[in-house]
Order: sequence, then C-alpha cells, then structure tokens
Amino acid sequence: MDKIRALRYFKRVAELCSFTAVAEEFDVPASSISRRVRDLEQFLGIALLQRSTRKVEVTELGKLYYSMTSEAIRQLEQADELVSQTFEAPSGLIRISCLPLYGEQHLTPVLEQFAQQYPNIIFDLHYSDELTQLGQDPVDIAIRGGFAPDEHVIAKRLAKNEFSLTTSPEYLNTLQQTLPLNKQAIESIQALQYRGPKGPIDWHYYNGERWEPLKLVTHLISNNGKALLAAALNHRGMFCVPTWSICEHLESGELVQVPTAGKVSVSPGGDIGIFLLYERSKYQIPKIKLCVDFICTHLQEI
Repeated sequence: MDKIRALRYFKRVAELCSFTAVAEEFDVPASSISRRVRDLEQFLGIALLQRSTRKVEVTELGKLYYSMTSEAIRQLEQADELVSQTFEAPSGLIRISCLPLYGEQHLTPVLEQFAQQYPNIIFDLHYSDELTQLGQDPVDIAIRGGFAPDEHVIAKRLAKNEFSLTTSPEYLNTLQQTLPLNKQAIESIQALQYRGPKGPIDWHYYNGERWEPLKLVTHLISNNGKALLAAALNHRGMFCVPTWSICEHLESGELVQVPTAGKVSVSPGGDIGIFLLYERSKYQIPKIKLCVDFICTHLQEI
C-alpha cells in the first residue's frame, strides 16, 4: 500500500466529504480514491469514513486521525514542492482564488505580465466570492475584500475598498429629491443590489452616531458586478459599489457618486480593504514568493 498517497486521498475526502470531488481534483477514478482509503482503513483496523449511497461522513476516529495527520501531510507536500524548485527555474501550478470583479479588472492583466516572464508557471484561477480557508482548500493565494482576517495567514493590503452610492447623471436627474440624500430618500430610490454567497448584501447608513440598516426598494439583484454596472449605466437605479471598480466610468462622466447626508456602505464601520492572503510556509516556495511579490509590486495601493 502507498500509505502517503492513501493519506493524501483520505485528507481531501475528509475535507470535501465526496469521493467524486476528490477524484476530479486528483484526476483519477473515484473508485481508486475509495479503494486507497479502504486499504488505509484495513491497515489501521478502524473505519475512517461512513459511506452511504447519498453521502460520505467522517467517523469520530476518522476526525481524530485527520486532526493528527493533516498538518503533516500538508507540510510534506510543501516540502516536496520547495525542494523540487530549489535548483531549477520556477514552474508548476499556482492556485489563486479572487473576488470576481477585482480579478477581472486588476488581477488578470497583472498575471498576464507575470506569465510572459515565467512561462513555465500555470495558473488555476478561481474567481468567486466564496470564502477560502487557506491550508484546507486547494488554494495557494487568495485575494479578498473586507476586514483584515484574524486567521493565521499573512495579509497584505493591495488597495482600499471604500464604497459609495453611485448612479448615472440621467437617473439622478429624474429624482425629485434634495441633495445630499438623507436616509429616507435613499430608501425610496431603485436599488441595484449585489448577491453574495449568503444572499443579497444589505446597505447601511451612518447617521453620525451609529450605523443603521437601510430598507431598500430593490430593482435588481445579481451576483454579477457587470450586470449591476450595465443596469446603472442604463439609468435603472443606484448601486453601492467600491470606487476602484468604476474609476473609468466616473472619469468619463457616465456615472457619478451621489452626495449623501451620511455615509453609505455594505460594510459598516472599521477599516476595510482588498487583501492578498497566503500562508507563511508557502512563501518559501520560489514560484509562490515570485507571484506574491509580483502582484504586490503592481497592485499594492495603486
């Protein structure tokens, strides 16, 4: 039995609770994953997984075994990767997870420049708002918006993430409201609302003393920033959007930031930004260090 391979398969099955998902990740048949894990169970003399036709669950002993072996497997994989690249040109796969709009507008052009300098490096890009757990999910670098994370990772701020109420001049002119807009006026406009992984993202209003949720008259909900942008450009309402995502439209005059009596944001209070996240141990791997440094050099606080 190849115990190391069996341990790697078990680690991912325990995390994903799916033989099929793990098989796709390792590009092998699901039957091979199941057989390797069963060999490991027979070797140990315990049941690590509880299988049924509908789902896979980790047993209590399986959870204990996972907690004692997963970190060792992860360090072994990183050691293999580090040594394999020490004496050769950087190559191999870098897995990056990034929030979609920032990835499309800012990260993709930078990675294209990086690829020209290091053609032997392959990117696996996942543009999604879903949160990533570094060390558990198969991701080397994550870029996320919000507050600086508390988890045990290195976080480098790439940019501010300030939100403002934005619309087209044409839509603003149709409103029978006095500027700057107060809370009541904002709650009467047609809102273009972004849908995150957990549902539509609320807007909040700062009245000078505290943040209050806004009761929106929603005109459009979408998890696609381009769809909301198109609606705003077609004078269909207002959206609460980070300034970095609409700079060219503000400069052209197609969109304007709406004056408000109090601050409007989707993230009430605190210092929010765009952060590049990575594990300290992975920074030792040449390809990861090169990529992290390259992204920071080209995007940090531009």
